[in-house]
Amino acid sequence: MRPSTVTEFEDDCCCCHYDCYDATVECCDDPTCEEVVTPVPAQTPRRRQTMSVSLSSNAALRSLIFFGMAVASATAHGSHGHSHSHGEDDHDHEEEMVELCAAEEMPAYNLGFHIGGIFILFAISALGIFGTLALGSHAKLPFYASVLQIFKMFGIGIICATAWMHLLPEAYGAFGNPCIPAGWQKFSSGYVGLFAMLAAFLVQFIEITAIDSKNKRTAAATAAAVAATQNGQDDCECTDLERVVVSGNSAAFMAGQKKVDGEKQHVETVQVIQEDGGIQRNNEFGTIVLEAGIIFHSIIIGITLGVCGDDVYSTLLIAIAFHQMFEGMALGVLISQLKLSLMSKRLLCLAYPLTTPLGIVIGIAIRNVFNENDGAYIVVQGIFASLSAGILFYSTYTELMSSEVSHSGHFHGFSPKFKAACFLAMYLGAAAMAILAIWA
Repeated sequence: MRPSTVTEFEDDCCCCHYDCYDATVECCDDPTCEEVVTPVPAQTPRRRQTMSVSLSSNAALRSLIFFGMAVASATAHGSHGHSHSHGEDDHDHEEEMVELCAAEEMPAYNLGFHIGGIFILFAISALGIFGTLALGSHAKLPFYASVLQIFKMFGIGIICATAWMHLLPEAYGAFGNPCIPAGWQKFSSGYVGLFAMLAAFLVQFIEITAIDSKNKRTAAATAAAVAATQNGQDDCECTDLERVVVSGNSAAFMAGQKKVDGEKQHVETVQVIQEDGGIQRNNEFGTIVLEAGIIFHSIIIGITLGVCGDDVYSTLLIAIAFHQMFEGMALGVLISQLKLSLMSKRLLCLAYPLTTPLGIVIGIAIRNVFNENDGAYIVVQGIFASLSAGILFYSTYTELMSSEVSHSGHFHGFSPKFKAACFLAMYLGAAAMAILAIWA
């Protein structure tokens, strides 16, 4: 890299132009002008660039310091203003929440139409549950038994989809609502899982207690029958197990340890088991609990229908009518298979179609003071939906899908084609309820 030359002049006849490394000297045409050139060493380009960068860096540093001071000053000033504006924001937020959670204006309300909905839903619900109950009375005939099995699978799909597509979203929506009290908002949607889990645990505990109590009574009655038989037939060479006849669906008798008392033998422990080795379930208890879970949900549905205005009432009424009919069909099949008297079965069936109309009556009575945005009501709605979801989940996967399908020797004995038809019916039932979730 060659150095350039800087020229200096003693007069004004010439001027010098610097262009990177070259210095160009231009002189005027006056002959009297005499150029005196005194070359001096120039700064190398690297030196000049370093000086330029240094000046630029100092300027940038001063600018950065100035900018930082300005930002700090603005932040300090804004912090005082922010504390003031924060209080204003809280106040504005409170006013916004009060407005959001306030009772809405009552829309057009046709009282006669709402009262008519009571009888419509009662009739449709009763048709669904009593229709399948009547079908169950002919279950001994092969054709009716097959139809009843298809309806049962359809009902299992309905109950499963009710828990997944209706109850669970409703519960999450309730506990995620900003209008619920602040104490409930801390755990928010976690309450859905909490109440559903507690409901499942409680149902299992009560069911096990009921089964144990029933088996103890059965064991005591069987032991008494064996003892009475022995007293009357001491000369019989058959054993106690051969004298005992246990009635019930796919049940067998297992005797426990026998103890010799003189010349007589008696059964010390008795247990009733299923053919697949499991303890015999208390079908009555399971079905009653399942119906209780559905009833919780039906009451809330009825209240919602009773307080809503005419603008959504027609659509909601049609959707709930199908909803209640499908659920009634599922319950009717299960109740028809219980080993109860016909009167007891009818009473169980009657409880279902009464619940939604009862909810409508409550809704009509409180419509003028009802606020669907009230925090307490939303919390109660969320708790009921969560409890019902837990009950239906437990009943679906332990009482219905597991015992009636997966671990049922009776079901596994069906032909492949009929099994396929059963699963198709279950999926169709779930699909029907999933579609209804769009409106109700």
